[in-house]
Amino acid sequence: MQQRGLVTREECADDARGSVVVLTPAGRQAIETAARHVAAVHRHLIDLLTPAEIDALGALTHRVVDLLGRRAPQPRHASEV
Repeated sequence: MQQRGLVTREECADDARGSVVVLTPAGRQAIETAARHVAAVHRHLIDLLTPAEIDALGALTHRVVDLLGRRAPQPRHASEV
C-alpha cells in the first residue's frame, strides 16, 4: 500500500521503536471508492436476497474458491464425466 501511495509510514512520537501508518489523500480516495462499490453491491444484490438465498450464495462462493485452489476440479456427479 505504501508503494501504491495509499499510506505513509511515520515515526511514532511516543515510542522510537515503532511507526505510525498514515492514510494519504489517495488512500482516502481509494477507501471512499471501495465503499461506494460495496454500497452498490449491497443495494443491487444483497438487499434483494432472502436470508436463505444469502446462505446459498455463501455456500456457492466458498465452493468456487475451494475449486479454484485445486489443480483439477473433480466432477460432482457421474453424469458430468
